[in-house]
Amino acid sequence: MKRIRDKILEVFFSDTWLGAILWFAAAAAMLALVVWFLVYSGFGEPAMPVYENF
Repeated sequence: MKRIRDKILEVFFSDTWLGAILWFAAAAAMLALVVWFLVYSGFGEPAMPVYENF
């Protein structure tokens, strides 16, 4: 397990095109999470009263 982690860290922090792709994928995933949280999750909307569903 340590060997796999070391290899991933070596590629991730290297100056290669694969390292750049990994950084881009990580940044895109974090951006997607922020967009989902702010746009689609309903964060900040007032709570719907319980009796509206009945």
